Amino acid sequence: MAFANVRELRLKTAEILRKTDRGEHVFITYRGKPRAVIQRITEDEIEDYILLNHPKFKEKIEEAYKESLEGKVTDLDELIAQDRERTCLDLE
Repeated sequence: MAFANVRELRLKTAEILRKTDRGEHVFITYRGKPRAVIQRITEDEIEDYILLNHPKFKEKIEEAYKESLEGKVTDLDELIAQDRERTCLDLE
């Protein structure tokens, strides 16, 4: 874990990024107070990060969780069977 102020971030960006490559989180401070954190992210993690931090996605996940607690769930095998029935009916 490391700290850098805004001036250090501007002047030592490459050094700070190297710290994140080593797995460190770098906290950026402004006027002595923490304002942001910089951490390493891989290309594979970008999509997950964006999706998990999207407000509508979070809302949908929370909705689904509440519904599952209320028992409003469908068994996967049942869902597959329904899909097969619907597909067969479409073919007839």
